[in-house]
Amino acid sequence: IKMATFFLTTREGTRRCCSKRITCFTLFLVSAIFASFCAVSANGSSECSSKNGRGCSADDDYNESRAHEQQGMTATFRNLSTYRADVHFDDGRFGSLISVLDGGGGTTTINTFPGHRFFITRHGVREGLVDPQTDEQYFFTVPVGGGALEFVLPAEAAPSKVECRDRYPVCRSEAEWGGCVQNPGWMIVNCCKSCDDFNGYGYLADRDVRCTRERLNATVPAWTPGSLDALFESWATDEEYRQYDPHVVSSPGKIHGGVHEGPWIMTFDSFVDDEEIAALIQGGEEEGFERSTDQGQMLGSGEREKVTSTSRTSA
Repeated sequence: IKMATFFLTTREGTRRCCSKRITCFTLFLVSAIFASFCAVSANGSSECSSKNGRGCSADDDYNESRAHEQQGMTATFRNLSTYRADVHFDDGRFGSLISVLDGGGGTTTINTFPGHRFFITRHGVREGLVDPQTDEQYFFTVPVGGGALEFVLPAEAAPSKVECRDRYPVCRSEAEWGGCVQNPGWMIVNCCKSCDDFNGYGYLADRDVRCTRERLNATVPAWTPGSLDALFESWATDEEYRQYDPHVVSSPGKIHGGVHEGPWIMTFDSFVDDEEIAALIQGGEEEGFERSTDQGQMLGSGEREKVTSTSRTSA
């Protein structure tokens, strides 16, 4: 470092130029301290500081481990079972769907980090796929070390034969705070064991017991004779719907301007305008909306499998 003079600010706020002699003496002291620091750094302390930002310590091995943990890697999931399956990221709650795997060898590859955990369920429902020998659901945890990994769901993986079981590790805490009472329909299917332990609701795992009209509070029919006619007539005649420009294409007896005799068919020509439609389509694309789904076969739990629709036009 070369410096001929430097400036000090006195109490009066004036700058006074110090002599070279004082300057050189001061620089000598600064240089000696700096040299000592550099010597220590050359022996390895600077390397530790760059890694953890707090210098060398007895925790250097820990710091090295943390560095490895922060290294990203790829993980490939391979489904050898006969079931179409959903891969979920274990977020500590009920999981987040990240991919769908076809049965018989379907694969997907994702970027991930050490410590991330994943679980696999039957597609369209949250019914876990388990080892038939142990009835343990398959979970996959990314280890420390980096590189490419492959998680394989074996060919024998299948839904559990135990009717009342928990599908998530969080089920017990959810049941403990009252989730089985607050949200019984969902909890009894997905957290049946915990709901039975805390509330004695295990018998409701049987869909024929759980899904009666009395339990669903559906003893009164949703529709009665004439209620559908009344609904269409209100659409055709009430002032509040005129803003949507309703037109009756077909109606019983051609009432309310029906062009054809037959069941009720109506159009609302100004329900949405072109600008609103364009915004809806764009919003759906940005949110990642996918093709509509239909209900597939009913499972033993009373759930229906979700299948991609081949007829519905929504997306």
